[in-house]
Amino acid sequence: MTEKQPRNIVLISLDDAVSFWKYKTIFGEALQTPNLDRICAQSTGFHSAYCQTPLCGPSRASFMSGKTPHQLEIFENKVSVFDRVAPEDMWPYRLKENGYFCSSGGKVHHGYRPLAQPIHEVLYSDERKGFRIDRSLRPDIEQRRYGGHAGGLATTNPKDDGYYHDAHSSESFIDFVEGFDGESPFYREVGFFGPHGPFITPAPYKDMYTLRNFRMPEEWQDGYDVNDFAAENMGENFDLSKPLRWRKSVRNYFSAFSHVDHHLGRVWDALKASPYADNTVVVILSDHGFHLGDKNRFRKTSLWEQVARVPLIIHDPQQPVAREVHTPVALIDVGPTVMDYTGLPPLADCVGQSLRPLVDGAPAPDRAVPTFHFGSAGIRKGDYRFIRYEDGSTQLFDVQQDWWQLRNLGETHPAYPDMQQAHRDCCRIYGFDPG
Repeated sequence: MTEKQPRNIVLISLDDAVSFWKYKTIFGEALQTPNLDRICAQSTGFHSAYCQTPLCGPSRASFMSGKTPHQLEIFENKVSVFDRVAPEDMWPYRLKENGYFCSSGGKVHHGYRPLAQPIHEVLYSDERKGFRIDRSLRPDIEQRRYGGHAGGLATTNPKDDGYYHDAHSSESFIDFVEGFDGESPFYREVGFFGPHGPFITPAPYKDMYTLRNFRMPEEWQDGYDVNDFAAENMGENFDLSKPLRWRKSVRNYFSAFSHVDHHLGRVWDALKASPYADNTVVVILSDHGFHLGDKNRFRKTSLWEQVARVPLIIHDPQQPVAREVHTPVALIDVGPTVMDYTGLPPLADCVGQSLRPLVDGAPAPDRAVPTFHFGSAGIRKGDYRFIRYEDGSTQLFDVQQDWWQLRNLGETHPAYPDMQQAHRDCCRIYGFDPG
């Protein structure tokens, strides 16, 4: 292959996935992601990647358009990105416009149903596709309830393993890559449901985790510094006084993560067995993370690390080495990165940066990366997370020493003035004046 040959792009989206590296052993029972692990062995993992807003629709609107939440004015799921911008303004359209065969496949834009036909026809070159949503199980399906948050439903007959959204999504990709004619470069989306709740899986994915091995971190025992605005607007929803229920709940989430990891492995194997293995850049990401009991929450929609930080992996077959980047980067960088790999001009009016130099081994720039929720905003810069809420209250955490952000360092900490200024500067770059 020569550099002049256009690169194919595969974009794989997980749903509500935590930055899994942190969770490998943090609860005693290891999170099992063998396929992500082998992909990372020949890819660049961005261990400090951040969503620009901690909710599915607004986050996807931002990273698929290359525009900030404040440019789009989207902070809740009921507002579609296509209520704000035309489909021609999304960066995948740039690929189609320049000769790429663009193919949809699952939830990458918000929603599990296919996009409306007029929008789909602008963005994609093939047919609309719809896969079932794993919100419940039909009564006639053999099932078991394991308990915990969301109930812990599981199918018990192997014949139903193909019932799931992610089974259909992965099978759709396999059909695509095995049948593609190769006459033009392609852009292919793979949208997965997992590990989104209610965490329904085949039973073996629940059974692979041993309940008694799950342990709450000792740091949780002394509670956390409560912010009144966050308590009212991003509140607690989980009772940690029932440890067995917590263990079952984390098992449910871990099982859903392992289940989507299995189907990710199917996609990976099909790609690597295809004629396109050496010319296809793969981007794997999630829209946001998830609280798994910390701060008495089992939910998304907060500005702390556990929700703001997401998995982001870029595989360049020309750089098949394991790299870890721990300097903060942003999901809004995905569009500029794809433009870089495909040789297209940078996106206009986009504050994101191409991550390709980091995949190639260049040092990462020191950078503040924000996450917004309406009029509240948090940034990660260096060792610290600084949050300013809509009511003007603030929090400062050393995320290296206090990963769970339990102790607010406060305004008297030496790092506070610099982080406060970095927060102001960063927010304004992203189109928001924090006051």
